[in-house]
Amino acid sequence: MLIDYLPIMRNFFTTILILSQLCVVAQHTGNGSSVKIRPEIERLVNGIGKDNIVKSSGVGIAGTRTEQWNRYDSLSQNATTVELIALTDHKNGVVRCYAFQALLKRPDADYYAILLHHLNDTASVETFQGCIGSSSMVGDYFLDVVSPSMWIMGTDTTIYNSEGEFTLSHQQQIEIDSILIFDKEIFLASKYELLHTLQPNEKYYGRVREIAIEENSPVATLALSRFKKPADIGIIELLFKKEKTEYYAAYCAREFPDDSFYPLLVKMFKREWSYKLYDYPKWRILFQALARYPKEQTYQLFKQTTDCKDDFRHQTLGTYLMMAITKYPDKLFDPLKSKIKLDKSHQIEMEQDLED
Repeated sequence: MLIDYLPIMRNFFTTILILSQLCVVAQHTGNGSSVKIRPEIERLVNGIGKDNIVKSSGVGIAGTRTEQWNRYDSLSQNATTVELIALTDHKNGVVRCYAFQALLKRPDADYYAILLHHLNDTASVETFQGCIGSSSMVGDYFLDVVSPSMWIMGTDTTIYNSEGEFTLSHQQQIEIDSILIFDKEIFLASKYELLHTLQPNEKYYGRVREIAIEENSPVATLALSRFKKPADIGIIELLFKKEKTEYYAAYCAREFPDDSFYPLLVKMFKREWSYKLYDYPKWRILFQALARYPKEQTYQLFKQTTDCKDDFRHQTLGTYLMMAITKYPDKLFDPLKSKIKLDKSHQIEMEQDLED
């Protein structure tokens, strides 16, 4: 959710971001010199940097505790707040992540200012959380560890999770969402995740369109499609020109079912039908996009799935078809429902998708 900022307010938050950076540096480094990190903390930091992976408390199937987590735990318990704040600017991204996470239980730390300071921190770090190995930009990691699973609506004061760690208030999240959208120097994954679900508000239209064009961003084009403006049809049509962006093209057509997209969706369907290998996400959204066009031609395309004798294709594509005509019902499609015979696992998949 974004707050309705006027241009002057956007400048205000840009100023706050800059001032926050300066305050953090000025308060904790003093006269331009670095904070002195004690030798025992340096040893922990060196070990964290050498391992160079952000690991959770338990990894692998057995949830094994790692030496890296032991180092983090020791850092959290023994480093001073000033040391941890200084380490959030360490040259190693993993150290920065662990230092910030360790700060979240320190009531004397200005977590929010430090978070703002790192919204343009795009250094990549490897992560190992439970059984899942992945990667993250440092700024995204900072945002992840302060994002609560749910917000108390209207809460603007500092709040903490069940482990006593700082989490963003609802108001702070609104402010950060606006910064992610309007600050042109931010390229975190969180920015594009926000665009993926962004609902139309005229105050954001110009900036969203700018991102779509200047960054050639499919997800920004998706956000743009929700404004349903004829002037943007040409921008959306560009997504149909490359197979790698067709998923977003179909998604845009689902959100903005203009007639100009229909022949492009039909062409996509016919080509995908001819392939032996399936692009599952594309098929899923393609059925939903086509369901937004209740035409006889759409019915005949859908009927290819219900009439298909190949059980795998019938089950897989039938699941996506049932999702589509349930989400976007039309009397024209009703006869197809009785022809879709899903086995138990595909029926569960379809029902779970409808609940999401």
